[in-house]
This record gives sequence, C-alpha cells and structure tokens, in this order.
Amino acid sequence: MDTSVNIALVGICYNSYGHLESLFNSLAAAYARLPSIKFTFVIVDNSTQHLQPAPDYSQAAFPVHYIKSENVGYFPGFQIGLEALGPRSTYDAIIISNVDLIVSDDFFKNLSQQLSEADSRTGMLAPSIICPSRGGDLNPKVMVRPTRRWLKKNIFIFRHIALFRLYRWLSDLKIAKKKSQAPAGTQLYSPHGSFMIFTSAYLESAARLDYNQFLFGEEDFVAEECRLNGLTVRYRPEIVIHDSDHGSTSKEALSFIAREHVKSLNYILKTYHGDSEKV
Repeated sequence: MDTSVNIALVGICYNSYGHLESLFNSLAAAYARLPSIKFTFVIVDNSTQHLQPAPDYSQAAFPVHYIKSENVGYFPGFQIGLEALGPRSTYDAIIISNVDLIVSDDFFKNLSQQLSEADSRTGMLAPSIICPSRGGDLNPKVMVRPTRRWLKKNIFIFRHIALFRLYRWLSDLKIAKKKSQAPAGTQLYSPHGSFMIFTSAYLESAARLDYNQFLFGEEDFVAEECRLNGLTVRYRPEIVIHDSDHGSTSKEALSFIAREHVKSLNYILKTYHGDSEKV
C-alpha cells in the first residue's frame, strides 16, 4: 500500500451544517490513522441559510478550503471546488461528496489500498454506502447501461408525482431486499452519486467533469464519460461510507426533485443517446 497518495474530497453543503461537522470529524478521525497521506478537504457551501460565523478549520491536521457559493447545484459546486485544487494530474483521487454522510475510521487506509491495486483502466471506485433508513448498500447503483427507451420511461414517471412516489418506494424496497453484496471488484455501469471517487486514470484522461445540470443525472454523466474513454467503474465495498439519507435533497419539494430529474435525463438522452427531442 502506497501511503504517499494525494487525495482530495470536495463536499457540497446545502443547509446541512450539522452533517458537515460530522463529515469533517469523521475525515479527521480517519486521517489520524494514516497521517502519511496527503489530503485536502474543500467545502463548497451552497447554503441559503448562512452559518454565522463561517466554520473555522484553521486547526485541522490537513488543508481545508471553505468556499461560500450561490446555490449553483451539486456538480456545478464540484467544479467550483476543483478550481481550488489546482492541476488534477497531481492527485491520485478526487472525490465528490454530499455532506450528509461520514467515512469509516479505516477510510484512508482502504482507499489507499484500492488505489494502489486498481488497474490503469479503472476510472472510478464505487464504495459501499450504507444507508440504514433504506435498508442496505446504495452501491452498486446501476449494473447495465440504460436504454433510450428506459430513460424515456423514467421521464414519463417523473412527470407524474403519484408514479414518482411509487418509483421511490420501489427503489428503496429493492435496496432493502438486496439478497447479497456484489463481489468486490465487480464492474458496473454507474456508481451512486452521493460519494464518487475519480481515480488518476479518469483525471488524466479526456473524460469530462463539466456537468452543468443543477441536480441529478451526474451518475449517468460520469458513467458515459467512462464508457467513451475506455474506463471502468469498479465496486469496492472495502471502502465504507455511512449515509444519513439525502440530508439536503430531502428538504426539497417532491415536485422540484421530479422536475430536476426530467431535466437531467433529457440532457443525458440528448448528449449520449443521440436524442435531440425533449421528452
């Protein structure tokens, strides 16, 4: 295991300062167990409820950059955080994360191990994201590339709130009833978007990170960029994350969430499935 790895995590905060504190504390605890690594934590604060005073991380054992932003959305916030990191080629991994989760104490140890063992075509690592309220692991997210017809079917569902509620309930049921964990190293189509790990293979390739949709669809976006650039997404349950279940998005109206899903899926259809007609 190479303990000289350089890792950065960009956490996107939206009115979730309690969760942010818990995430920071978990990162500090994990870092204390492997302080030989280089680690940078970037916080992009999209909150509309301002925390006064701003968080003070001057005593942290690793560099912390706090950036107050307008509410630009999840992946656009990630792009703001990336600007604070400098050249991507200097990192062994860059992570985008919601702040409503915590990492395990052995997070950096296991992540460093998996990065050292990953082959040159592994573009992303999908960790085990344990969500008690949904009864299981949120990864693997999607195993097989969705068809155009499947995406259009989902757009139809998201346009009808009653169907959308049923869809969400069935999704949670599917997670809770998952009979067994997928084998470590399983290749999948897309990882769960709440915590995504980009390896140096992705960062040094032509794969894009400029996804400008406000919310949702980022999982399909990075999956398609991996596919187009000959990269794979690998499930690595050795890396364990604990999710408190949508601490930010759960505060939004279901109608808003549904509309954002429709926008993102229309973008994916147009960009990667050659479908220029909005559904």
